[in-house]
Amino acid sequence: MIGLLGGTFDPPHKGHLYLARTARRQLGLERVILIPAYLPPHKQVSGGATAAQRLAMARLAARGKKWMSVSDAEIAREGKSYTYDTLTELSARMPGERFCFLCGSDMLVSLEHWYRADELLRMAAFAALPRNEADAALMRDAAARLTGQGAEIHLLDAPPMELSSTEFRRSRDADKVPAAVFRYIEAHGLYGEETARQAGK
Repeated sequence: MIGLLGGTFDPPHKGHLYLARTARRQLGLERVILIPAYLPPHKQVSGGATAAQRLAMARLAARGKKWMSVSDAEIAREGKSYTYDTLTELSARMPGERFCFLCGSDMLVSLEHWYRADELLRMAAFAALPRNEADAALMRDAAARLTGQGAEIHLLDAPPMELSSTEFRRSRDADKVPAAVFRYIEAHGLYGEETARQAGK
């Protein structure tokens, strides 16, 4: 089974990698594919980085990890990045492959409202990790509800990591992103004023 981790990756941060590693270890995933969105249907892109820059940062985050790769499917397709369309495309490229979409608890709770959700739930498994302790109960309720509808839901067992791209853009804390991504942000002057330097980065 192949894990799919979508998002804006604006920028990709250590929470993304934590989710990918946890899912790979607990579910025995063959590999994880990062899929930067061109235009997410459920949230706004900050405007701090272009689609090409977000794709480049995702590739830097995956670099050196044999079990991780990056797909430009949604950015190449342009328009709104619906998971249903991406899974349809990847299923055609890799017939017979099983996919597991990785997400945070907030995404799992809203899954029933995604574009073509009924079909989507039949196309792939879903694995979720809570962002914080308060989300864990909501995640369990959503998982029970979706499983009752025939979906394959995996609740990952690991301590929450409450980290977001928004938090990085606000703090510009180098410890929250991979070092190569931090260097790229500095070099391209992304996210407002020059990113604060930290010793050892």
